[in-house]
Amino acid sequence: KLKGIVMSDLTYINKDLVMEGTLQAKDSQVVIAGKYKGSIEAKTVILEASSIFDGTLQAEHLKIEGQATGDITAEFLEITGSGNFDGKLKTNSLSVDMGAKVSGNVGRITG
Repeated sequence: KLKGIVMSDLTYINKDLVMEGTLQAKDSQVVIAGKYKGSIEAKTVILEASSIFDGTLQAEHLKIEGQATGDITAEFLEITGSGNFDGKLKTNSLSVDMGAKVSGNVGRITG
């Protein structure tokens, strides 16, 4: 028996990795520091400053510190001063820091 040990539900893609595909981690956190092309579905996603994301992303919480392109749906979205987003964005709560670059479509999640 493992007592008092909490296993972390975390997927980390470090800055040396280049990945392509589909990542489903509905109840987990995904942190990307490298390059990712494809689709991600997770509870929480952090795109670190070194990250380059291109594709479809669906999350409850999303923080963009790096570059993101594509279709993104996140209930709560934060784009930091180093963040860069281009594409289609759907969110019900948006925070954009000074210095962030955002272009494309921004809309609310309906239903």
